[in-house]
Amino acid sequence: MLPPSDPEKAIRDQYAEARRQDTDAAYRLFIDRYPDHPLAQQAARRLAQIQDHPGDR
Repeated sequence: MLPPSDPEKAIRDQYAEARRQDTDAAYRLFIDRYPDHPLAQQAARRLAQIQDHPGDR
């Protein structure tokens, strides 16, 4: 399997998919895969919102 031609785009696409799913598991997976990426901070904030207010989706 060839690596993606634009790794940053691949990460952004995976973040977009986590947002589309908008689940605890999707955000955790993104954070686990890319803990040092700036989008991991956004994912962590959304994850905290989901955990604090599970019925707000």
